[in-house]
Amino acid sequence: MKNRYATWAGPAALALGMLAGHQAAAGELQLSVGPERVWTALAARAGSALVADDMRYEGRLALGGGEPVRVSVDWDEHSGLTRLGWTDSADAPDAVAGWMEGVAADAARLPQRNRYCRGLVPDPRHADVPEPSIDAATRCGMGTGNFSSALLELEKCGDHETTLRLLSICSREGHAGGLVRIAQLYEIGSGVPRRPERMAHFLERAAAATGTGYHIGAKTLYATALYFGVGTAADRPRALALFRSAAALGDADAVDFLRSGSHSAWRQADGSLFHDPDFPAGGLQ
Repeated sequence: MKNRYATWAGPAALALGMLAGHQAAAGELQLSVGPERVWTALAARAGSALVADDMRYEGRLALGGGEPVRVSVDWDEHSGLTRLGWTDSADAPDAVAGWMEGVAADAARLPQRNRYCRGLVPDPRHADVPEPSIDAATRCGMGTGNFSSALLELEKCGDHETTLRLLSICSREGHAGGLVRIAQLYEIGSGVPRRPERMAHFLERAAAATGTGYHIGAKTLYATALYFGVGTAADRPRALALFRSAAALGDADAVDFLRSGSHSAWRQADGSLFHDPDFPAGGLQ
Protein backbone atom coordinates (compact mmCIF):
# COMPACT_ATOMS: atom_id res chain seq x y z
CA MET A 1 0.00 0.00 0.00
CA LYS A 2 1.26 3.43 -0.83
CA ASN A 3 2.40 5.30 2.27
CA ARG A 4 -0.26 7.99 2.63
CA TYR A 5 1.16 9.35 5.87
CA ALA A 6 4.61 10.56 4.82
CA THR A 7 3.40 14.11 4.39
CA TRP A 8 3.13 16.96 6.85
CA ALA A 9 0.47 19.52 7.44
CA GLY A 10 1.03 23.25 7.51
CA PRO A 11 1.38 25.20 10.75
CA ALA A 12 -1.52 26.01 12.95
CA ALA A 13 -2.10 29.63 13.82
CA LEU A 14 0.57 30.97 16.15
CA ALA A 15 -0.94 32.08 19.44
CA LEU A 16 0.58 34.90 21.50
CA GLY A 17 0.30 35.09 25.26
CA MET A 18 2.09 36.12 28.43
CA LEU A 19 4.57 33.89 30.23
CA ALA A 20 6.48 34.83 33.39
CA GLY A 21 6.05 38.54 32.69
CA HIS A 22 7.52 38.39 29.19
CA GLN A 23 5.90 38.39 25.77
CA ALA A 24 5.80 34.72 24.92
CA ALA A 25 5.28 32.95 21.62
CA ALA A 26 3.54 29.62 21.43
CA GLY A 27 3.05 27.56 18.34
CA GLU A 28 2.00 24.17 17.14
CA LEU A 29 2.23 22.14 13.96
CA GLN A 30 -0.26 19.37 13.23
CA LEU A 31 1.62 16.69 11.31
CA SER A 32 0.50 13.52 9.57
CA VAL A 33 3.80 11.85 10.50
CA GLY A 34 3.78 9.78 13.68
CA PRO A 35 5.10 11.13 17.02
CA GLU A 36 8.08 8.78 17.04
CA ARG A 37 9.32 10.01 13.66
CA VAL A 38 8.74 13.64 14.58
CA TRP A 39 10.68 13.32 17.84
CA THR A 40 13.50 11.46 16.07
CA ALA A 41 13.74 14.24 13.48
CA LEU A 42 13.66 16.97 16.12
CA ALA A 43 16.40 15.35 18.19
CA ALA A 44 18.58 14.80 15.13
CA ARG A 45 18.19 18.39 13.92
CA ALA A 46 18.82 19.85 17.38
CA GLY A 47 21.80 17.72 18.35
CA SER A 48 23.48 18.91 21.53
CA ALA A 49 21.26 22.00 21.61
CA LEU A 50 18.44 19.84 23.00
CA VAL A 51 18.21 18.84 26.66
CA ALA A 52 15.50 16.22 26.49
CA ASP A 53 13.44 13.58 28.19
CA ASP A 54 13.49 11.10 25.33
CA MET A 55 10.82 8.92 26.92
CA ARG A 56 8.31 11.75 27.26
CA TYR A 57 9.23 13.47 23.96
CA GLU A 58 9.80 16.76 25.79
CA GLY A 59 12.78 19.05 26.18
CA ARG A 60 14.37 22.48 26.17
CA LEU A 61 16.00 23.65 22.98
CA ALA A 62 18.69 26.34 22.75
CA LEU A 63 18.23 28.29 19.51
CA GLY A 64 20.54 31.25 19.15
CA GLY A 65 21.24 33.38 22.20
CA GLY A 66 17.71 33.69 23.57
CA GLU A 67 15.86 31.77 26.22
CA PRO A 68 15.56 28.01 25.65
CA VAL A 69 12.50 26.91 23.72
CA ARG A 70 10.32 24.31 25.40
CA VAL A 71 9.31 21.62 22.90
CA SER A 72 6.87 18.74 23.07
CA VAL A 73 5.69 16.03 20.69
CA ASP A 74 2.48 14.11 21.30
CA TRP A 75 -0.43 12.46 19.55
CA ASP A 76 -3.73 14.28 19.03
CA GLU A 77 -6.53 11.91 19.98
CA HIS A 78 -9.16 13.90 18.07
CA SER A 79 -7.48 14.28 14.69
CA GLY A 80 -5.13 11.30 14.83
CA LEU A 81 -2.28 13.64 13.84
CA THR A 82 0.91 14.53 15.70
CA ARG A 83 1.25 17.76 17.67
CA LEU A 84 4.66 19.42 17.56
CA GLY A 85 4.33 22.23 20.07
CA TRP A 86 6.62 24.85 21.50
CA THR A 87 6.62 27.84 23.81
CA ASP A 88 9.42 30.33 24.33
CA SER A 89 10.22 33.89 25.33
CA ALA A 90 12.46 34.59 22.37
CA ASP A 91 12.35 37.75 20.31
CA ALA A 92 12.14 35.90 16.99
CA PRO A 93 9.04 33.64 17.01
CA ASP A 94 9.02 33.47 13.20
CA ALA A 95 12.53 32.01 13.22
CA VAL A 96 11.48 29.38 15.76
CA ALA A 97 8.42 28.51 13.69
CA GLY A 98 10.63 28.16 10.60
CA TRP A 99 12.97 25.85 12.49
CA MET A 100 10.01 23.67 13.51
CA GLU A 101 8.79 23.51 9.92
CA GLY A 102 12.23 22.17 9.06
CA VAL A 103 11.70 19.43 11.67
CA ALA A 104 8.39 18.57 9.98
CA ALA A 105 10.09 18.26 6.60
CA ASP A 106 12.87 16.11 8.09
CA ALA A 107 10.32 13.82 9.74
CA ALA A 108 8.46 13.29 6.47
CA ARG A 109 11.68 12.06 4.87
CA LEU A 110 12.34 9.45 7.55
CA PRO A 111 11.16 5.89 6.80
CA GLN A 112 8.03 4.80 8.60
CA ARG A 113 8.82 2.05 11.08
CA ASN A 114 7.46 -1.38 10.31
CA ARG A 115 9.64 -3.37 12.67
CA TYR A 116 8.62 -6.97 12.18
CA CYS A 117 7.39 -7.30 8.60
CA ARG A 118 9.71 -5.14 6.53
CA GLY A 119 12.08 -3.48 8.94
CA LEU A 120 13.04 0.18 8.87
CA VAL A 121 13.93 0.25 5.18
CA PRO A 122 11.86 -1.57 2.52
CA ASP A 123 13.60 -4.76 1.46
CA PRO A 124 12.80 -6.09 -2.04
CA ARG A 125 13.17 -9.63 -0.69
CA HIS A 126 10.03 -8.98 1.39
CA ALA A 127 7.98 -7.63 -1.50
CA ASP A 128 5.46 -10.45 -1.05
CA VAL A 129 4.61 -9.33 2.50
CA PRO A 130 1.38 -7.36 2.19
CA GLU A 131 1.09 -3.95 3.79
CA PRO A 132 -1.79 -3.78 6.27
CA SER A 133 -4.63 -1.66 4.96
CA ILE A 134 -6.97 0.49 7.00
CA ASP A 135 -8.99 1.75 4.06
CA ALA A 136 -11.96 -0.53 4.79
CA ALA A 137 -11.90 0.10 8.54
CA THR A 138 -14.28 2.99 8.95
CA ARG A 139 -15.73 2.19 12.39
CA CYS A 140 -14.07 0.97 15.57
CA GLY A 141 -14.91 -2.63 16.38
CA MET A 142 -12.39 -4.50 18.52
CA GLY A 143 -13.95 -7.90 18.06
CA THR A 144 -15.02 -8.40 14.45
CA GLY A 145 -14.73 -7.09 10.94
CA ASN A 146 -12.26 -5.12 8.92
CA PHE A 147 -11.15 -2.98 11.84
CA SER A 148 -9.93 -5.88 13.95
CA SER A 149 -8.22 -7.55 10.99
CA ALA A 150 -6.38 -4.36 10.10
CA LEU A 151 -5.39 -3.73 13.72
CA LEU A 152 -4.10 -7.28 14.09
CA GLU A 153 -1.93 -6.98 11.00
CA LEU A 154 -0.57 -3.61 12.10
CA GLU A 155 0.29 -4.94 15.56
CA LYS A 156 1.96 -8.00 14.06
CA CYS A 157 4.11 -5.75 11.90
CA GLY A 158 4.91 -3.32 14.72
CA ASP A 159 3.50 -0.44 12.69
CA HIS A 160 2.46 1.71 15.63
CA GLU A 161 2.17 4.82 13.48
CA THR A 162 -0.60 3.46 11.31
CA THR A 163 -2.10 1.76 14.37
CA LEU A 164 -2.56 5.22 15.88
CA ARG A 165 -4.35 6.35 12.75
CA LEU A 166 -6.75 3.47 13.19
CA LEU A 167 -7.16 3.94 16.93
CA SER A 168 -8.07 7.59 16.43
CA ILE A 169 -11.38 6.23 15.12
CA CYS A 170 -11.89 4.48 18.45
CA SER A 171 -11.05 7.67 20.32
CA ARG A 172 -13.55 9.71 18.35
CA GLU A 173 -16.22 7.05 18.86
CA GLY A 174 -15.41 6.61 22.57
CA HIS A 175 -14.84 2.86 22.17
CA ALA A 176 -13.58 1.46 25.48
CA GLY A 177 -11.47 -1.33 23.95
CA GLY A 178 -9.66 1.06 21.64
CA LEU A 179 -9.13 3.58 24.43
CA VAL A 180 -7.54 0.90 26.62
CA ARG A 181 -5.20 -0.01 23.77
CA ILE A 182 -4.17 3.63 23.41
CA ALA A 183 -3.53 3.74 27.16
CA GLN A 184 -1.27 0.70 26.83
CA LEU A 185 0.77 2.43 24.14
CA TYR A 186 1.29 5.43 26.42
CA GLU A 187 2.22 3.16 29.31
CA ILE A 188 5.16 1.61 27.46
CA GLY A 189 5.91 4.40 24.97
CA SER A 190 5.23 2.53 21.73
CA GLY A 191 4.85 5.01 18.88
CA VAL A 192 3.86 7.70 21.39
CA PRO A 193 5.71 9.24 24.33
CA ARG A 194 5.74 7.34 27.60
CA ARG A 195 3.46 9.53 29.68
CA PRO A 196 1.62 7.97 32.62
CA GLU A 197 -0.79 10.90 32.86
CA ARG A 198 -1.90 10.32 29.27
CA MET A 199 -2.31 6.62 30.01
CA ALA A 200 -4.56 7.48 32.97
CA HIS A 201 -6.53 9.92 30.81
CA PHE A 202 -7.42 7.23 28.30
CA LEU A 203 -8.23 4.70 31.01
CA GLU A 204 -10.61 7.22 32.56
CA ARG A 205 -12.31 7.74 29.22
CA ALA A 206 -12.56 3.98 28.69
CA ALA A 207 -14.05 3.44 32.15
CA ALA A 208 -16.74 6.03 31.42
CA ALA A 209 -17.58 4.63 27.98
CA THR A 210 -20.68 2.57 27.29
CA GLY A 211 -21.97 0.34 24.53
CA THR A 212 -19.37 -2.43 24.70
CA GLY A 213 -18.29 -4.88 27.37
CA TYR A 214 -14.76 -3.49 27.33
CA HIS A 215 -15.73 -0.65 29.67
CA ILE A 216 -16.21 -3.09 32.58
CA GLY A 217 -12.58 -4.20 32.61
CA ALA A 218 -11.57 -0.58 31.96
CA LYS A 219 -13.25 0.40 35.23
CA THR A 220 -10.95 -2.02 37.04
CA LEU A 221 -7.88 -0.69 35.26
CA TYR A 222 -8.71 2.94 35.96
CA ALA A 223 -9.62 2.08 39.55
CA THR A 224 -6.14 0.57 39.88
CA ALA A 225 -4.54 3.76 38.58
CA LEU A 226 -6.56 5.78 41.07
CA TYR A 227 -5.90 3.46 43.98
CA PHE A 228 -2.12 3.36 43.51
CA GLY A 229 -1.68 6.84 42.04
CA VAL A 230 -0.41 5.70 38.64
CA GLY A 231 -0.44 8.63 36.24
CA THR A 232 -2.97 10.46 38.37
CA ALA A 233 -3.40 11.61 41.95
CA ALA A 234 -4.36 8.76 44.26
CA ASP A 235 -8.04 8.78 45.20
CA ARG A 236 -8.83 5.57 47.06
CA PRO A 237 -12.48 6.28 47.87
CA ARG A 238 -13.19 6.89 44.19
CA ALA A 239 -11.09 3.86 43.25
CA LEU A 240 -13.01 1.57 45.59
CA ALA A 241 -16.30 2.85 44.21
CA LEU A 242 -15.11 1.92 40.71
CA PHE A 243 -13.90 -1.50 41.86
CA ARG A 244 -17.32 -2.13 43.39
CA SER A 245 -19.06 -0.97 40.21
CA ALA A 246 -16.94 -3.29 38.06
CA ALA A 247 -17.46 -6.19 40.49
CA ALA A 248 -21.22 -5.67 40.39
CA LEU A 249 -21.02 -5.93 36.60
CA GLY A 250 -19.21 -9.26 36.88
CA ASP A 251 -15.53 -8.35 36.54
CA ALA A 252 -13.56 -11.10 38.29
CA ASP A 253 -10.45 -8.97 38.73
CA ALA A 254 -12.43 -6.31 40.57
CA VAL A 255 -13.84 -9.02 42.82
CA ASP A 256 -10.31 -10.27 43.49
CA PHE A 257 -9.12 -6.80 44.42
CA LEU A 258 -11.94 -6.20 46.86
CA ARG A 259 -11.10 -9.52 48.49
CA SER A 260 -7.30 -9.30 48.58
CA GLY A 261 -6.06 -5.84 47.53
CA SER A 262 -4.59 -7.24 44.31
CA HIS A 263 -5.61 -8.60 40.92
CA SER A 264 -3.93 -9.97 37.80
CA ALA A 265 -5.40 -7.67 35.12
CA TRP A 266 -2.43 -5.28 35.15
CA ARG A 267 1.20 -5.82 36.04
CA GLN A 268 3.88 -3.31 36.89
CA ALA A 269 6.94 -2.79 34.68
CA ASP A 270 8.94 -5.38 36.65
CA GLY A 271 6.21 -7.97 36.20
CA SER A 272 4.87 -7.77 39.75
CA LEU A 273 1.22 -7.26 40.59
CA PHE A 274 -0.15 -4.07 42.04
CA HIS A 275 -0.84 -4.92 45.66
CA ASP A 276 -1.78 -3.06 48.83
CA PRO A 277 0.09 -4.74 51.72
CA ASP A 278 -2.14 -2.94 54.22
CA PHE A 279 -5.38 -4.14 52.66
CA PRO A 280 -7.82 -5.28 55.34
CA ALA A 281 -7.76 -8.99 56.12
CA GLY A 282 -10.91 -10.57 54.77
CA GLY A 283 -11.26 -7.87 52.12
CA LEU A 284 -13.90 -5.22 51.55
CA GLN A 285 -17.52 -5.73 50.74
